Amino acid sequence: KLQPTKDEKETFLNSVITTLTKVDCGLVKDPGRVTLRRLNRAEYNNTIRDLCGVDFKPAADFPADESGYGFDNIGDVLSVQPILIEKYMAAADKILDSAIPPSLARIKQEKQQYKPQNINAVFPRSAKIREKNARGREIQRIVFTKPGAGGNVECRLDKFNFPADGDYVVRVKAWGTKVGGEFPKMSIRLDLKELESVQVDAPENKPQYYEIRTPVKSGERMLSIVFANPYTDVDETDAKKKYRTLGFDLIEIEGPMGGAPRPLGSGAQKILVTLPGNSTASKKEAVRKILSAFAEKAFRRPVASSELTRLEKLYDLAESKGEPFEQAIRLPLKAVLCSPNFLFRIEDDPKAPATVRTISDYELATRLSYFLWSTMPDDELFRLAEKGELRQPGVLAAQVKRMLKDPKSVALVENFAGQWLQLRMIPTLSPDKGTFPQWDESLQAGMVKETEAYFEYVVKEDRSVMDFLDSNYSFLNDRMARHYGVAGIRGSNFRKVTLPDHRRGGIITQASILTVTSNPTRTSPVKRGKWILENILDTPPPPPAPDVPVLPPTKELKGTLRQQMEQHRANPSCAVCHAKLDPLGFGLENFDGIGGWRETDNKQKIDASGVLPDGKSFNGPAELRKILLGKADQFRYCLADKLLTYGLGRGTEYYDKCAIDQIAAKSKKSGDKFSALVLSVVESDAFQKRRGKRSE
Repeated sequence: KLQPTKDEKETFLNSVITTLTKVDCGLVKDPGRVTLRRLNRAEYNNTIRDLCGVDFKPAADFPADESGYGFDNIGDVLSVQPILIEKYMAAADKILDSAIPPSLARIKQEKQQYKPQNINAVFPRSAKIREKNARGREIQRIVFTKPGAGGNVECRLDKFNFPADGDYVVRVKAWGTKVGGEFPKMSIRLDLKELESVQVDAPENKPQYYEIRTPVKSGERMLSIVFANPYTDVDETDAKKKYRTLGFDLIEIEGPMGGAPRPLGSGAQKILVTLPGNSTASKKEAVRKILSAFAEKAFRRPVASSELTRLEKLYDLAESKGEPFEQAIRLPLKAVLCSPNFLFRIEDDPKAPATVRTISDYELATRLSYFLWSTMPDDELFRLAEKGELRQPGVLAAQVKRMLKDPKSVALVENFAGQWLQLRMIPTLSPDKGTFPQWDESLQAGMVKETEAYFEYVVKEDRSVMDFLDSNYSFLNDRMARHYGVAGIRGSNFRKVTLPDHRRGGIITQASILTVTSNPTRTSPVKRGKWILENILDTPPPPPAPDVPVLPPTKELKGTLRQQMEQHRANPSCAVCHAKLDPLGFGLENFDGIGGWRETDNKQKIDASGVLPDGKSFNGPAELRKILLGKADQFRYCLADKLLTYGLGRGTEYYDKCAIDQIAAKSKKSGDKFSALVLSVVESDAFQKRRGKRSE
């Protein structure tokens, strides 16, 4: 029987798809429904960092997150095991122990004295002298006479710890001799800045206290006593009258005057927004303000009065058992950190099942922040959500650009690029050292860093996403440059480098991708072709036929790997898929199993040519990249699909095709800038709306 030609089949299928798409996209759009999902480990760590100000990763020992659709933030697979509940409870204790000091008692006013024997830093021309007092006891004094090279003489109390902000009194028990018509001047300085200059007119046998009072910020500071006006009478022959002299027997620091509140660390400052006794607010008012501010940020929405009342009762319970404030406040804070409202991203369903509602500004802010930062919204997003301004013209676009330039967007590199490009797999790989003796930890780490730095550059500089397919630059340090054969790169820091030839360009020729898609002893054209189909062209191949034998190790092969693959394709059950996979992989055969360049395989010249199913031919990686650039529409769709999946935390369905088409079209119209693609995702119905749960 006669069969339609290949062109006739494609024409018919495209016509059907186009017709169905037009009909489907013209109807009421289905935005889908995101499953209630918990924070994964990366999101939990980042959220705790921004909420509580701690600098460790409390989720480090949580069970590993499951992945779905290529990402580990998918609600359908983020299950909650009993052990995880225990981990949440233990983590909350560690977090609060780190953030809130064990005691918030006020710092008392104290006096500290420093005698000459306790002052080690005595500088030019000053001297410690020993002499006997009227009772015959030996004492030490510091005496300044001749000037130093800089004109002044001084002594310093290095790293004196001022325990809190407040007023401090500095007293110096000093004496001086008048020469040249002037008494000595004593300059008291803090961190080399003068606080006050004092004339010292007390005689040597009756030293007096000279004091100043000054506000000081807490921390380790340097206090200096400087002899500001040394003088020598060149005509005087009596040594005691020849030099203007400043001496002192004691330095005394007292404060903070009247006591002071104990300074809080960064974590406590985030959590304890006020303290009882620090303002006119009562303890109950302070507790309510603390819990309200903390719970609103943790729950990522306004807190109901009933929720706040329950938290206050927990504080009252702890206080009734004699717990001091800083201990009693931990109980309701722990309850917040263990609440489903914190651990899960909860969005309200529409009142009527299967209807669609636009999510609230708070929910939109949360979707946006976890998409781009893998953490909770910051103060600016919360402020816009509270005012209902997040969707106003230009505001959302401005926020997307701001967030992409923020340092926290490194989470998009680590969590989106790390999974889309499979960079997380590299630390688990073990290429055969006999085959690849140059493989080491430095090269392994460099592969990941190159691709991360490349992706981050595209994000921060708002480059075209087509750079992922081909470009004339990458990011290298000396180790990666040696691996690539690029001269003139020194040092371990990664920097942007213009590539010297057309061998490499874009992500598919970076060592990270080439290593992930290889076997321990050899390359794998099948894996490389499959990777391109799945991650660049969004046309994943079907699974392999059962019981198909694998190729033997490289040492057992005769001829090139390509020749062996062509024999393998002689099996009719393999030929259909391999016709799509192999040509793409063969185009990368000049790169060995860890991404180094080579001209031969098994001592025979490599053939890196290929013909794709659509009839397009190429020879080598440079021409392959040009063909992929010619399939830019497919890549736009693929990247839009990946970003939408990651941003929503759910797999895309058939009804998402319209949204993805629109995202890709908007991206193309905006010059394929990365921010334009992200904004198109954020502006889509799938991102801004939510369907209710359909009945079974």
